[in-house]
Amino acid sequence: MLQSIISRPPACLVRQPTTTIFCVPRFPGGGATHCSRRNLQRPTPWLCKSFRSPGQGGAPNLSDDAPSSSQGDSSSPSSSNHGQEGEQQSKPKDSKSSGESGGGGGDDGFIKFLGLKVSKDDLVTITLALAISYGIRWFIAEPRFIPSLSMYPSFDVGDRLIAEKITYRFVRPPTPGDVIIFHPAKGIGASSFMDDDVFIKRIVAVEGDVIEVHDGTLFVNGQPQKEPFIKEQPSYTLEKMTVPPGDVFVMGDNRNNSYDSHIWGPLPAENVLGRAVFKYWPLNKVGTLPDYTHSTKQPLLVSSSTPPSAPPLQ
Repeated sequence: MLQSIISRPPACLVRQPTTTIFCVPRFPGGGATHCSRRNLQRPTPWLCKSFRSPGQGGAPNLSDDAPSSSQGDSSSPSSSNHGQEGEQQSKPKDSKSSGESGGGGGDDGFIKFLGLKVSKDDLVTITLALAISYGIRWFIAEPRFIPSLSMYPSFDVGDRLIAEKITYRFVRPPTPGDVIIFHPAKGIGASSFMDDDVFIKRIVAVEGDVIEVHDGTLFVNGQPQKEPFIKEQPSYTLEKMTVPPGDVFVMGDNRNNSYDSHIWGPLPAENVLGRAVFKYWPLNKVGTLPDYTHSTKQPLLVSSSTPPSAPPLQ
């Protein structure tokens, strides 16, 4: 039957992705002789045969259209539509397969992070940068800004500084004259969820020192302190007290406008975070901080008299 259809000119061959259709005019000399899908859909009676295209698997599936002319008219569009449907159905499969083959390889270098598609290399870089940044901040140094005038004139509002954390870990303990940043003692200052309430003051005495303030002067171990960094002499009085073990006594350089140890008492040394060493803002004040560290311990008294000499040998 197929051979007979092909041998009847003019024959029309239409190839679809899954179906091949052979059509010839039912009446000799009738219909268009130009083979196209549009011609097949015209109301010319065609006699068509369809079977699976080679390479799609399976034997040719021959289906004979109805022999009558009216049925032949309806068979042509249906056959063409059947081919179009097969083509439409095959396209999503092809695109899906190509997406699976190409997309899978493209996703190998990406992962989803917080709902975002991020490259693995970028994620590793960001993670390392954050780890290094926080590692430096926690163990080596951290930047801070000045929110008040309690340390004026050494620091003004908005000044920014670097506080290092190496000295108190490996070199020496806190010393009078150091400017430190610290967490206030429990119950002092505003509490925050992140525990980021940090003060900045100057150490004036350490454990075992006897401190008092009167007549506008700070006395440590009975000795008046020379303080060229303060704004003005203190106008308050502080009764004599001894700094407990493990504590330090801190004051602001703006003595009459500072919330410090003369109000809430000594500070546990474990609350100290670091030592201010460098000011980097504003630009006209960039530089290291002056060193006012000193010892508050009483020097040993040495007698000026000449010790007795040994008696001469006989």
